[in-house]
Amino acid sequence: MYNKDYLEEKSKVNIDILDEIDSTNEEAKRRIKDGASADFVLVARKQTAGKGRKGRSFYSPKDTGIYLTFTHFTDEAAEDVLKVTVATSVIAAKTIKDTLNINCGIKWVNDLYHNGKKVSGTLCEYIFKGTYENEQNAVIVGIGINLSTEDFPEEISDKAGSLTANNDNIFYDEIVSGISNGLNSFFKDCNLNYYLPLYKELSIVLGKEVELSDALGVAGRGRVIDFDDNGAIILETKNGEKKTFDSGEISLFMI
Repeated sequence: MYNKDYLEEKSKVNIDILDEIDSTNEEAKRRIKDGASADFVLVARKQTAGKGRKGRSFYSPKDTGIYLTFTHFTDEAAEDVLKVTVATSVIAAKTIKDTLNINCGIKWVNDLYHNGKKVSGTLCEYIFKGTYENEQNAVIVGIGINLSTEDFPEEISDKAGSLTANNDNIFYDEIVSGISNGLNSFFKDCNLNYYLPLYKELSIVLGKEVELSDALGVAGRGRVIDFDDNGAIILETKNGEKKTFDSGEISLFMI
């Protein structure tokens, strides 16, 4: 499935290939507990308990998608997970475009859409120094991409889609190395100056009327007018008030 020699040659970060795992993010945490201290990437052919945002699962059947976790260690203060998520979305979309010549749009904050359906999501988690007796802070970036997945579970079949029906193995290696190298570059300074303009260009919600929800219910309604320097979404309400949100989920397009 994956070509280890190719990935070792192309990637700037060590990559381990797993045949099957519960979750690459959970495996990353286990490795941190076991003393890992250098940046690493895990990529699995199958996940049995893939993780999505807000406690959701990510459907991860064998050999039809990219299931990848990049773990970055740092002595710096806690990075804004929102910034990491914004950069990751751009890196994934750009890698897909460069590899497959397929355009994806970004639904704030982290979902990639193609042909009206979600094809990718990102889950960023922050592990503080000392959580697992780790000597550095760690940022765990999990990415799932439906490359050629079919027959989705009924509960997501109307929302989830795939990029292509072509299951050419070289696509996997190129996408994994592209995303890994992209994140490696981002983490050198964690600056969004390059990524934010691309994020806005690829946004499928900018200029749209939306409803934003959080754990407590509806958090805001209005037209998306911009994203701030950290990637937070800015809505303009019907009465002209501008509100900024750094968390939540767009659950409804009101077009």
